[in-house]
Amino acid sequence: MSSRRTVGIVYNPTIAGAEALVTELAERLGLKEGALVCSLDDLERMDRDRLDVDLLITVGGDGTILRAVRIAAPNEVSILGINMGHMGFMTELRAEDAADNLDRYLANDLWVEERAMLQTQVVESDGATSGKVWHALNEAVVGSNAVARLARIQVSIDETPLTVYRADSVIVATATGSTGYALSAGGPILHPQSKDILLKPVAAHLGLTSALVLPASSVVELTVLADAPAMLSVDGHSDVPLSEGARVRIQASPHVARFLRARDPSYHYALLMRRLGLEPGDGSPRAIV
Repeated sequence: MSSRRTVGIVYNPTIAGAEALVTELAERLGLKEGALVCSLDDLERMDRDRLDVDLLITVGGDGTILRAVRIAAPNEVSILGINMGHMGFMTELRAEDAADNLDRYLANDLWVEERAMLQTQVVESDGATSGKVWHALNEAVVGSNAVARLARIQVSIDETPLTVYRADSVIVATATGSTGYALSAGGPILHPQSKDILLKPVAAHLGLTSALVLPASSVVELTVLADAPAMLSVDGHSDVPLSEGARVRIQASPHVARFLRARDPSYHYALLMRRLGLEPGDGSPRAIV
């Protein structure tokens, strides 16, 4: 029989009921004093070179996962998401079903879904880099930082100029991110295990408005042309001001997000339809039967 997983729990303290559920789960798991049980803020303050667990349980929603995965992925730690949010595209369990189903997830007999991530770095107009690299599970977005003002963003793919967008923003997304901001902007839905990269302008003024699906080997560069406030947003959590001429280089990350799953991979389609309101039901993850 496989050994039992070592578990940590991270939660979003701004969600009502999250701390109470964490207490219940910690007791059910028999986690002792000193075990990894903390808020998202505390997790992000930890030493990122160490995460001494095999499985990180996230209590919150997709936003909780987006923050936690930046630490879990480099440590090759799988995530089990418990949904207390609204959509829960990436979560596995409903809050009310979590405690009764944990034993099955700790038995090491399930499968791990791997999802591609993006690596993003800013190169200033003089060629200098800050050395800061962001890893995103959903998307990197470059756009105007002013209301009702278009940004001018030059796009190059593998050092070949593509076009200059006049748009609110340009999204570069993973397959996971294709059901997020990119979907609301009219982009296509990619299978979550696809490694392709999605490029989609938001509210483009004339020109190319369709999304492009690029191979995983692509290197995308977004250059800010207009002398107006511009911003890079990574997974909606890291916001970086951009100066005119700054280039945002985006490519596949060396890290992957890992999700512990119990259902067959084909379940993704049924789950997707419920989340999009295209099938009867409340859109919540179902208990394991």
